Amino acid sequence: MPELPEVENTRQYLLRSGLAGRRLGAPEITWGKTVHEPSVGEFIEGVAGRCLTDLQRRGKYLIAPLDDDQFLVMHLGMTGSLRIHDARREPPPMVRHTFPLDDGREMRFIDPRKFGHLWLLPDPSGAMRKMGPEPLEPAFTVDLLASVLAGRKAPIKALLLEQSVIAGLGNLYADEALFLSGIHPERAANDLGEDETSALHAAIVRALSHSVAAYAAAREAEWPDPPIALSPWTIPRATDEPCPRCSGAMAMIRVRGRSSWHCPLCQPAR
Repeated sequence: MPELPEVENTRQYLLRSGLAGRRLGAPEITWGKTVHEPSVGEFIEGVAGRCLTDLQRRGKYLIAPLDDDQFLVMHLGMTGSLRIHDARREPPPMVRHTFPLDDGREMRFIDPRKFGHLWLLPDPSGAMRKMGPEPLEPAFTVDLLASVLAGRKAPIKALLLEQSVIAGLGNLYADEALFLSGIHPERAANDLGEDETSALHAAIVRALSHSVAAYAAAREAEWPDPPIALSPWTIPRATDEPCPRCSGAMAMIRVRGRSSWHCPLCQPAR
């Protein structure tokens, strides 16, 4: 699933492709349920002819301001991606939506499982629930993390997945951060000591920063068709792979329905 590093990679790819400043034609929407607001017809009419002036990110959302004070908001869902191609190029499989550009190219929304989302809104916050801090910005401090975890008895893994706690974290990077910090995914959030909270904060920043850097290197090395999905985390996600720290057996449990890979020896339960 695209998480913060994947979405940021998409944003950087689109900006480097010259999307900002391009005028959009009438988009072709082949799966109407992707469009949440307004209606599909109003969405197409509202996008057609507008200039996309910038591309921003909030958590896992891409936000594109248009030149009429509306915002095109995009969420890639579980398997979505965006690519800029010459309109004459054969589209890859599973292109669900096509946004013509005024220079003869197209922005193609590839979405195999049809879990992506689109909005056209006067305020992009209308597409999002309450969002927590961006973990790669200076405002995300150890004290801030401690404050959002204080008094919360929920398993730490479950809280890390709540976008109101930290924006942009998903299952993969939550597992990675817990592995790096040595914290069991079922530990109660309010059970973490100061040192553990500090270690978790550092691990979140480290995991995301490492991945963002890996995507940047791949874009540079493989431009103009860089990869859309890498595996830059250190935690093995298979029972037949040993823990890279202690060589013990990895384990998978479900925490509130979400698979959670961890090392029982390096991340002991308490």
